[in-house]
Amino acid sequence: MIESLVTRLVQEAPILDPAVVTSLCAELRANGTPLALAIAKVIELVAAGAIDQAISLPALAMACATLCDPRLGNTEHAAARYEIETLLPLPPASKPAPLLAAPDVPLISLKRRS
Repeated sequence: MIESLVTRLVQEAPILDPAVVTSLCAELRANGTPLALAIAKVIELVAAGAIDQAISLPALAMACATLCDPRLGNTEHAAARYEIETLLPLPPASKPAPLLAAPDVPLISLKRRS
C-alpha cells in the first residue's frame, strides 16, 4: 500500500492529492519504524510546500521502496532515513552571520618593517 501511494504522488506531481498524502502518512505512522516516521514528516512538509517536490519525491520513493523490501534490514533503513532527513529544512539561525569580516587594525596604521 505504501509503495502504491508514493508512486501515485510521484506520477501526479506537481499536483499532490491531499487524500493520497493523508493516506500515505497514516500508513507510514502505522508502520511506526524510524524510517517510516521520517518519510511521513518529509511528505507533510512537501505537501505544505516547505520542501521542493522535484528534489524530494525521487528520494521519498526510494526510501519507501527500502522500507517495504523485506530483504533489507536495519543498516539499509538507517541509510535511507539519513538520506530523507537531509531533506528537512534547517531551523532558523539564532543570530545572522556577519556579512563581512572587519579588520582588527585599519590598513592606514600599518607600516613596512625595515
